[in-house]
Amino acid sequence: MPSRLEEHVRGQVISVREALSKDRHANVGPKAIHDEIERLGWIGWVPSLASIKRILSEEDLTRPYRKRRRLTGATLGLPKLFLPGIWQQADWVQDRHLEGGIRFSSLQIGDVGSHAMSSDQHLRRTVYAAAGQVTEQAWPTLSIPYAMGTDNAFSKTTHRDNPWTLWVKTLLMFGVEAIISPPDTLGFTNHVEACNWLWQDRTIDRWRYQSLGELRSDTVRFLDWANQRRSILDPDLCGTRYPAQHVTNHVDTLRWPPAGFTIDNYLDTSHTNQIPITRGRVTFLRHVTEHHTITIAHTHWPVPDTLPIGILTVAAINTTTAQLEIRHQGDLITTHPYPMEPARVDPIHPTTDHGLLDHLPTMS
Repeated sequence: MPSRLEEHVRGQVISVREALSKDRHANVGPKAIHDEIERLGWIGWVPSLASIKRILSEEDLTRPYRKRRRLTGATLGLPKLFLPGIWQQADWVQDRHLEGGIRFSSLQIGDVGSHAMSSDQHLRRTVYAAAGQVTEQAWPTLSIPYAMGTDNAFSKTTHRDNPWTLWVKTLLMFGVEAIISPPDTLGFTNHVEACNWLWQDRTIDRWRYQSLGELRSDTVRFLDWANQRRSILDPDLCGTRYPAQHVTNHVDTLRWPPAGFTIDNYLDTSHTNQIPITRGRVTFLRHVTEHHTITIAHTHWPVPDTLPIGILTVAAINTTTAQLEIRHQGDLITTHPYPMEPARVDPIHPTTDHGLLDHLPTMS
């Protein structure tokens, strides 16, 4: 009977909403309730979003609308990815403080195609912490991508011709192209900035923590929700709504780190980086200056006068040939010998034939 069906659906909606409200990180809105009912397997009884909204309103279980932060900046031809293990981005949330005044930084790593993410907190922002997190925590769950996007902080060194930090060498060792862009440039780190905001919104903006250990434990619970239960994907494109399930569906075709891998095996007793420079690419997104140069590793590299000032170029160090290859709109503009010995060591996983950003004809 319609009345009994309505009562059954109403009970489902209320019970799922109560369960979600007990999860300190979960959404409790109509869409979250709809997708949770579907995820639990009650496929024959999934009510429409309109019905859920009506039931919540009638039961006075609605919350005031809170405007969400939106990232700005055009992406200008960036690839639309629907598969995991192609492009990831990493970024730091820096200099936050715990309840007791302890300062910490949080590193977020997000997979663009699957929307799965890794997050961990550290007392200091170092490339050692970042290399350890990406190889020992992120990649065992997200898979190894073909390209990793970051800002300048991950390659900055004091040597004018040396971008070879532990982070960059680690990426090359696993066959990952490092893509390094200036902050807030054309949306090239928009995905991980969204991960930053999501983590902050569901943890440090909402709760108080007395120690780093307490925050890290809560971040683990946050990641369980973000990867396992956050309904963000289009099932028509991905076959699922959930990031972790999307990764699992492609597990046999993705690249993974060796079991038990630790970055500590590549550091000597004085904690010095012993990773060799491996065959691969380190790509910098750089604007043409008024002197018709681009700046990489504190060095000014000339570009043709025909390039307009301010235009964005894609400059890649090809470690196999020891050449800096500068492209614009997919076309090779010029090359320069790069001050290094050509790499002879093959990566753990093969690289792609060309860089992720080499063929973006609309980029300017």
